[in-house]
Amino acid sequence: MSTSNASGLSKTDWLCLSFLSGIGPSRLSRLYTYLSQLDYHASMDNAENLPLFSNEELNDASFSEKITYDLLIALKWPEITARQAIDYFSNGILTKEQEAKRDESLAWLEEADHHLVLQEDEHYPAALKEISVAPAFLYVEGNRDALSLPKIGIVGARKCTRYGRDATFQFAEQLSARGICVVSGGAMGVDTAAHQGALYNKTTPTIAVMGTGLFHRYPHHNRQMFKEILEKGGALISEYPLSTSPRPHLFPPRNRIISGLSMGVLVSEASIKSGSLISASYAIQQNREVFALPGRLIDPQSEGCHQLLRQGATLVRHVDDILAECSELSCASITKIIKTANENSKKRPSENRNQTAGSTPILVSNQVHALPESTSDSAKAVIVIMEQEAQPMDFDALIRQSKMDAGLMMQVLMELELYGCVENREGLYCRC
Repeated sequence: MSTSNASGLSKTDWLCLSFLSGIGPSRLSRLYTYLSQLDYHASMDNAENLPLFSNEELNDASFSEKITYDLLIALKWPEITARQAIDYFSNGILTKEQEAKRDESLAWLEEADHHLVLQEDEHYPAALKEISVAPAFLYVEGNRDALSLPKIGIVGARKCTRYGRDATFQFAEQLSARGICVVSGGAMGVDTAAHQGALYNKTTPTIAVMGTGLFHRYPHHNRQMFKEILEKGGALISEYPLSTSPRPHLFPPRNRIISGLSMGVLVSEASIKSGSLISASYAIQQNREVFALPGRLIDPQSEGCHQLLRQGATLVRHVDDILAECSELSCASITKIIKTANENSKKRPSENRNQTAGSTPILVSNQVHALPESTSDSAKAVIVIMEQEAQPMDFDALIRQSKMDAGLMMQVLMELELYGCVENREGLYCRC
């Protein structure tokens, strides 16, 4: 468990960092990316050219010695979190609670089919590495090999209609029969129908991306289904520490993992305010296909799907409509997805990460970032709200004050996060 990896830190180190107060997926991802690029002497281009190490220092210092307080502050870690991290690396200092979490996690990993999959591990999905804020690691319970299967995400309303439930079940069953792994969030409604359809076919495993730690399989009503997913060769995965309990603000961020794992995302039924539109927004940003089922014109539960269709989502009537689109992406491989995502990221000024061999990573200093000229009007409006509020705001509060729908808000927050102007701190959005 103490073996070092491409980032230079052991799995135990990454576990302990994830237990620090004020930490979250975005900060862990940023540190992981930085250290991995250090290992390959790559570079990161930012507005402020602040080199942290010379090439000689890179060769002489251990990775833990390269993690300094100034480095973590430059990576936008809170001061208290940075101090805790340095105490850990310098003297192995953890609080009693953090020690307990470490010990229970290490004990959990000793059990069969319990895994901590870091980005450079062979089982970490290649497509997921390419998304913005890719998890530094995943907790995986069950069959790790399921992560390498071609995958389609299915999302939709928790309070779905009989039509939505039956259609979802049918599509999931048929996708599974074609060797496609169905990925969903394990929630009530459409998520449940998606997993059950895949399980009914008994051909291909299904994956549930949890919005909690794996000690808390939520919702409780689906405990038997989660057990069946594991028994039939599937997996439960999460980016959150094992003991993380259900909290509303933790569920929207996991949607980026559902879409990031998948070749495309099918929204089978959704109202105009459905959280499943967040998954569709992530899919668009990640250059994935978006599919939508048409519903009855008078049904409010179909308005979200109809909006996606107006915006260019692929209308599907049967599973062949999905496979026809995915044939160009190759159901046996996601290599083309990764290549396209890489090409798009190079074109975005906000993600200007041209790599130069032999150079040292450079970081932006810890300061409030000005908005780029290309910032959308919606994003500017959200910044005004956040600066007026002068304190962290959750997703629902931003929607209430801005009057935006959930899909647009997620796009805006992603845009601002890419520009380095906003950060997600455990579900609370902060100006930075």
